[in-house]
Amino acid sequence: MNKKSLLLIPLIMILINGCNLNLYKLSNIKDYNYFISYDEKVPNDIKRKTNSIFKPVLDKNSKNLYKIHLRNYKFKKYNIYAGRSLSSLEIETKSSIDVNFDLNNKKITKSLSSTKRFNSNELNPMSEQAMLDFIENEAIDDLINQLILEVSLIDM
Repeated sequence: MNKKSLLLIPLIMILINGCNLNLYKLSNIKDYNYFISYDEKVPNDIKRKTNSIFKPVLDKNSKNLYKIHLRNYKFKKYNIYAGRSLSSLEIETKSSIDVNFDLNNKKITKSLSSTKRFNSNELNPMSEQAMLDFIENEAIDDLINQLILEVSLIDM
């Protein structure tokens, strides 16, 4: 062996040992028990979808129970005007919900929000309302995905 390879071996060993990373504990949200409570402002779509994802338990006193409280759901619509026309060119929607987590006596409060925009230069008002309903469902799905992400990050 030449001198370069003899010097290179300890350097590689130090780099391998220095970069010793442990894997994160990969946890699944289905491994835990959840108790989910809702405010009266939370729509039934959010209740139905969160119940199907988290499979909550009905007993508040079970062990290793993560309590999630969803409250203050808001869905607002803003018209964006531009140019010479008197009608709006775009509609921006903002949906938000406040979430309280009680995980092993650790209380965390988060506010999740989703903003969407779409063109509103439709001649038919029924199609504009159908698009608004579609955007609201998309915003609800986005809020639920954010909730899943927050629960999985808190579990880590």
